[in-house]
Formats: sequence, structure tokens, C-alpha cells
Amino acid sequence: MKRFCKALFLSLLMLVGIHALADNVTEGNRLYRAKQYEEAMSFFMKLDAQKSPEIMNRIGFMYDAGRGVERNGNIAFQWYRKAAETGLAKAQYNLGLCFQNGIGVKKDINEAIKWYLKAAEQGYPDAESKMGYLTVTGKGVKQDFKQAMQWYRRAVEHGNIHAIPELGIMYEEGLGVKKDKTHAVQYYIMGAEKGNVRAQFLLAEAYRYGRGIKNDDERSLYWYKKAAENGSADAYDALGSVYANEQLGQKKDRKKAGEMVEKAIEIRKQNGEGDPDARRRLKFFGVKLDD
Repeated sequence: MKRFCKALFLSLLMLVGIHALADNVTEGNRLYRAKQYEEAMSFFMKLDAQKSPEIMNRIGFMYDAGRGVERNGNIAFQWYRKAAETGLAKAQYNLGLCFQNGIGVKKDINEAIKWYLKAAEQGYPDAESKMGYLTVTGKGVKQDFKQAMQWYRRAVEHGNIHAIPELGIMYEEGLGVKKDKTHAVQYYIMGAEKGNVRAQFLLAEAYRYGRGIKNDDERSLYWYKKAAENGSADAYDALGSVYANEQLGQKKDRKKAGEMVEKAIEIRKQNGEGDPDARRRLKFFGVKLDD
């Protein structure tokens, strides 16, 4: 009888623990979605919530992005590693990013690829897309266009829209496949309609220059504007050229052209990208510069 009561007591404790974990995770996630990051973190940091690989990964991301806590790459790395070691693909991918970019750890492309592969082998689409990029560029792995195309295809099949225009580029350039600009444009259309900004810009270029599709100034302008709205610096630069040179059926408007170029420069600055030609372009469009 005593043994039965003890077993029953332990079972009840386990049930209470499971419910407490679920409650903390649920409430933490609710607060996180409401962008109440500090309150969410207070739930995530409770001991029972830390038993969840998903929550460990989220805590890592919050330290990585500075949401609800002071940004700290070292702590982010530790949480990502904890979650990754449980086999969580999302955390394995994030850990790979840490090794690739030196977040909380010394840069190590080989270690990054090890974790990307673990995530990709589980079908995690962002990791598959990353392996496609590394394989097409030969960064940390042997350059292999056919293998890269396989990774990109897998990523697209699993829902990664960023890999869609990359497949288009490979068809347009004939990388690992017979050159086919018409097929390339089909990928640009697919990506553009799904909201991918790179695909939107490339589709605008295709319509503008008649690459793989009939020239269409109106469609080209539409997709340039769409890409610009979604943060493409290249699209803003292209619009600057359009307004400065009376292209795509637009009247000459140097002021508007200058505004487009200013936005392109601002986006690159926000992204930490260099733009050595910025001053010359602004001066050409009549934008006053501070000496």
C-alpha cells in the first residue's frame, strides 16, 4: 500500500510539473507575441520553462537580438548550444550562424557548416538554403553548382522563399544547369509573388531589359516600386536612374531621382553596407552635401 501511495504521489508531482511547464511556456509565448519581451523573459527563465528546447532557443534569440534583455552574444551562444545539443534543428541553424559570424564565439566556418548540416539533414529550410549559398560560393566547402542547386531545391520545397531567386539566378547564369533565362524568370515570378524582395528586383530587371520575358515597362516599374517598398537599395537606385533619365515611361524628375538614391544609401547604411559611390551620385542628382 505504501509503495502504491508513493507511486501515486510521484505521478501527481510529474503531472503538476508538466502543467507548470506548459503554463509558463504558454504565457511566455503569449507575452512574446504581444512584444512584451521583459515579461516574457521572466516566464522563460523559470527553471521548468528551461526544460523546453524551443524556449532555450528563444532565450538565445532574445539575448542575440536584445529583446527584453541587454544584447549579449556570449549568453545567446550558450543558450543556442544548449538547445542545439537536444537536436532542435532551428537551434542548430542559429548555432551555425554564431560560428559563421563570430557571435559569442570565435569565427569558425567549419564548425558553422557542421551545425548547418545537422539542421539541413533534418529538413530545416533556412539551413538548406544556407548550404546552397555556401556550396555555390565555395565558402568552407568545395564549390559545386549541382550540389548547390539540390540544396536550394530542397529549401524551396520546404518553404524557404529566399532560395527561389537563387535558383532563378543559377538558370540565368547556367550554373550547374543548362542556361535558360525563360526558366529563370519563372522562379523570379514565383519568388516575387511570395514577397521575396530579391526576386522582385530581379523580375523588374527582367521586364526592363527583356531577359527571358517580353519587355514591359509598366510591369518593370511596378516591381521596382514593390522591391523598393520592401527595402531593396538596388531597387531605389534603379528608380533613381528611371526618374533621372526619363525611362520606363516616366517624366524626368531629378528631385525625385535624388530622393530615391538617398533612400538607397540610407538602407545600405542601416545594413552596415559600404557605398563608396554615394557622394558622387547624390551630387549628380543635386542633393546638397555637408562638407
